[in-house]
Amino acid sequence: MDTTDLENQQREMAKKVIIPSKEDSYFPENEDIIFSLDVQYVGEQAYVALDAQRWNGEHLGIYVSLQSTPFPYIPQFFSFREAPVLLALIRSVQEKYALKPSLLLIDGHGIAHPRKLGVASLVGLESHLPTIGCAKEPLLKYEGVLGQEKGSYISLFLENEEIGRVLRSQNGIKPVFVSAGHLINLENSCEVILSLSTTYRICEPHRRADQAARAFAKGEKNIPMYYL
Repeated sequence: MDTTDLENQQREMAKKVIIPSKEDSYFPENEDIIFSLDVQYVGEQAYVALDAQRWNGEHLGIYVSLQSTPFPYIPQFFSFREAPVLLALIRSVQEKYALKPSLLLIDGHGIAHPRKLGVASLVGLESHLPTIGCAKEPLLKYEGVLGQEKGSYISLFLENEEIGRVLRSQNGIKPVFVSAGHLINLENSCEVILSLSTTYRICEPHRRADQAARAFAKGEKNIPMYYL
């Protein structure tokens, strides 16, 4: 498949992404609502889960929807497949439950992408909300030895620009890969992820969204969920 047009689309959209300075960057306040999202795929069906909580830790609920994927799986163009289903659930929860998020956490990459437009950046652009990408695997190569302590990191660079971090979210366990998506800077993105990572490698709201998406895809009813 010729992906030249898709690459050009990504480059053009990446120009619209805003990564503010530390002084101008968003950071959550006590009552701010955070939406964390994950997807499980069964064929061309997307089982999408959204976890909602306040920054102060109050859990508001888990919301799920079943959607058909609008785009085939193509490496490095995953955002075109996943962003539409994530955005659809975000909008549904906002409209039906009157929840207004201040921050989105996406299981994927922000600008730590070969053309600086991972799924978190695309979702941020379309939603006009601060968005963080936190992935389990990197898209870009990196060098260095990561310290074992929580908070240790190795910078990810693209064309001499730091565009993400390999971040140790818990002592002595595998790292996560954090990058700013839109309207938040990298330092604050990492601070948010570390603050929400209390026990496991994956931060708690992401972990709940992941578990819910998996249970939803399997037809399990062991997790309380609102079906949209």
